[in-house]
Amino acid sequence: ERRRRDNINEKIQELSTLLPDCYIDAVNSKPNKGVILRKSVDYIRHLQQLVATQSSRNQELEAQLHGKSVNGGDGSNATTTTPNGTSGPQVQQGFGMTRIVPGVSNDLQN
Repeated sequence: ERRRRDNINEKIQELSTLLPDCYIDAVNSKPNKGVILRKSVDYIRHLQQLVATQSSRNQELEAQLHGKSVNGGDGSNATTTTPNGTSGPQVQQGFGMTRIVPGVSNDLQN
């Protein structure tokens, strides 16, 4: 029983280290187990929403890249890349963001 409680307490403390500071109440110097668990659930839900938003955005950008706008546009801004990959738009990714840069050579990508 003691080992089980110690394991639960250890994992709750580990959860508290994974939470960003903005999720932990600044008034309490040491949040209790209930607060840590509640804020962990809130943070996980926030991350799930963020993943869904980013996934939707990625699909939209991929559709634009292929000339099939998700929002019903004509896709005139998106062109396909040429066989050598130098004259069409390029997809650049970094820090969770994706952008299409027209006319950039493959040599300039990260």
